[in-house]
Amino acid sequence: MRWSGMAHKFSFEDLVQAINSPEQLTHRSLQEWESMLFVLKTSRLEAYLAFVLRDSGTWDSIPGQVQAHLSAAMVYAQRQNDQVFHEGQEIHDVLMAQGVTPVFLKGAAYIVAATNNAPGRLCSDIDLLVKEGALATSETVLLDNFWYHKIITDYDDKYYREYAHEIPPLYHLTRGTVLDLHHNLFLPVSGKAPPLEEFWLGVRRQECGLYTLEPAAMFMHSIIHLMLNEEVVYGFRDIVDLKCLAQQYDSDAFWLRVEQLAVASHFEKELKVVVTLLNHWFKTTYSIGQPQGMFQRIKVKLLTRTYKYALIPAHPALHSVRSGLARFMVFVRGHSIKMPFTVLVKHFSIKLWLGIHNWLRGDSTADAKPVDLGAAFKR
Repeated sequence: MRWSGMAHKFSFEDLVQAINSPEQLTHRSLQEWESMLFVLKTSRLEAYLAFVLRDSGTWDSIPGQVQAHLSAAMVYAQRQNDQVFHEGQEIHDVLMAQGVTPVFLKGAAYIVAATNNAPGRLCSDIDLLVKEGALATSETVLLDNFWYHKIITDYDDKYYREYAHEIPPLYHLTRGTVLDLHHNLFLPVSGKAPPLEEFWLGVRRQECGLYTLEPAAMFMHSIIHLMLNEEVVYGFRDIVDLKCLAQQYDSDAFWLRVEQLAVASHFEKELKVVVTLLNHWFKTTYSIGQPQGMFQRIKVKLLTRTYKYALIPAHPALHSVRSGLARFMVFVRGHSIKMPFTVLVKHFSIKLWLGIHNWLRGDSTADAKPVDLGAAFKR
């Protein structure tokens, strides 16, 4: 979408204000809307804000050109929402028939549980959690029901199965849906994978019949995903997810359970950082205890400052040296957390050698396994 005139110098504060007070968007000019829509698209918040505007009663007060653009975003999001339900039901049925309880995570869980951030929530894949003892059965069942693994090297396959908290991604043969099958919420090799007994205790069956984590566990998993990954491309979208969950479930019991899970999984620092940012950006007053010890409190301050800039969407209109440096620091921190140093060095050395070796051979897939489509045709 293009409109004439010089684009308004859009700021991150404008984006935060749009999330906090969408009714104020009725006073924006077309030039201001143009900048905002580009940033919203980059952040994957376009459809989310469209649904907020529609449900807040301010839809008729925004320009017709903007309505047309946001309407298309809502249609796309609703189509994906419907697809998640369809895929989720099929996955649920085939796994439950084998005695496996699949628990939906992240974006798929928000849609299944109909949380406040579900309308307009886009998912690049479906994340699913099963117990580690049921992982092999789950993979076999899915392979027998038109899911398959794409080309992958022997080393990458080993990385997933020995180091990671998931198996290699699965793809549906006819629908192209991507499924990430997890047996933990973070890489076991890191030594930071949370004790899943605590998270399994609160698993809930939603009205649609599908399973998700309890609200406090969904909240903590979103924090783990945001704070321990090396990429924060959609980090501000994740913060908006956390804002919506916190507002929807805000109660003494909810925060008590959140803190219990944070303590059990040793993510008190990450919880404090996120709550501090929520209070700063969205003018809330959630209270979370400080981690014990001066060193831990200093780390919280440094992490809060880093993520305050790293989570600014990576769009040219919002770019600064400070935000770019913060994202680089998150990148380095994320990789250092994923594996012990010796394993990390070995991993990067192997990946570098394979890349150079295959480049010299002129074949980027020389060491890869063939696509296993045969298993997908079994019934």
